[in-house]
Amino acid sequence: MNENGDEEPLSDRRRRELLERVERKTATVGQQLPQSVEIQGTEMNLKEFVWETKRQGTVPPEMRDRVRKVRAKLTAERKDRKERLESGELTEAAAEELAQSIVGIDRAISALKNLHEPDLEDSARQAKVESSRRWVSFLDTILD
Repeated sequence: MNENGDEEPLSDRRRRELLERVERKTATVGQQLPQSVEIQGTEMNLKEFVWETKRQGTVPPEMRDRVRKVRAKLTAERKDRKERLESGELTEAAAEELAQSIVGIDRAISALKNLHEPDLEDSARQAKVESSRRWVSFLDTILD
């Protein structure tokens, strides 16, 4: 705030620093997953969604589309917020808050990307290999 009690406008230098911060690969290290995030005017309980999905170990088939849609919405929201940070008329406090929200979204995207979605073709291939092994073992037992 300046001496008049007004919030300081965002300087170009500070804008660049915040943009560099949100683009760093390590920006999410140590960051907490946001409790919730507003995406296109709708509040989403992000932390609960991510933890509920993670708790299942792998993304069940019935949730795959939903997880992918949430990731896509988060990615679009991140892009919108970054564009506002790049070009919007912001106060320093608003820009800080915006940058922090981008890092939080990045943390959520990262958590959702790390969920294991089993490859059905790979699973079928593995099952076939195991079946073949059991069959060969059975034949070895009979023929000995």
